[in-house]
Amino acid sequence: MVSAAFASLSSVAVIYPEIREPYRSIFLDIIRGIKNELKTPIKSYALEKNYSIEMLKEKLEKEEINVIIALGGRGLLIARELQSLFRVVVGAVLVAPDGTELTGLSLAPDPQIFFQRVKEFTPDVQRITVIYSQEHNGWLIKRAEQTIRQYELELNALPAKSLREAASLYRDVLNKLKSGTDAIWLLQDKTLDEQTILPLILQEAWERNLVVFSSNLSHLKRGVLFALYPDNENMGRSLAELALKQMQNSENIPLGIKPLHNLLVAFNIRTAEHLGLKLTSQMKREFGLIFPLQ
Repeated sequence: MVSAAFASLSSVAVIYPEIREPYRSIFLDIIRGIKNELKTPIKSYALEKNYSIEMLKEKLEKEEINVIIALGGRGLLIARELQSLFRVVVGAVLVAPDGTELTGLSLAPDPQIFFQRVKEFTPDVQRITVIYSQEHNGWLIKRAEQTIRQYELELNALPAKSLREAASLYRDVLNKLKSGTDAIWLLQDKTLDEQTILPLILQEAWERNLVVFSSNLSHLKRGVLFALYPDNENMGRSLAELALKQMQNSENIPLGIKPLHNLLVAFNIRTAEHLGLKLTSQMKREFGLIFPLQ
């Protein structure tokens, strides 16, 4: 619940990129969540590619903005430009805690929620293999290592420095994975070649009944068992909560970048049937998206 003091004393601005549909609606859903959580008017600025940072700064100062919620890649650039002048929260962008002092939510799903779903959907799985770039997803793997033990799962995390190295690792591990007890976790990561390696992984998984799940919704139609994707309105609510915390933070100390908890499940029924999985009616009701469409 947002305090009356926050509602009356602060002014919140949401900055997001001016882009075409259907992507524009994603940002509007996030903004709706922010508004519903704050229960106070906010200012919103849709920025074209050729925006002027100086003009934006003047507008924000004129409106006496206290907190900026910056969305998308364009918002992230603005946040880094303006964080010395305003309290800033970033969201709706893949961002790692790269040493930049920021507060916000990355679009990267929280590994813990993946592990919860793996145990729910495929309780026989014992080991999860993931290949990743240390630069982009090392922070996420660290969190995964901290949380996976409580689900009685083993994490086989293999760093790769290039597409070539990742391709070699994938070919090696695919030969060693066991049907039923092994699963592959695909990250949104520069080490995954969507044109050559992804089809190889999915073909091998289909032929050998291996479980594959992904952080990328586009992989669902290509055959992964399930993917996690953002619940946009509730993500907006979480960003609003972070904005409130920043307002209450008298020293304006950054709270860091966290993985996303506001997630929906996209599930491939055809792949589940191929794997011989049994789904309850309750499970199916909780899916945000089912493929093929039913």
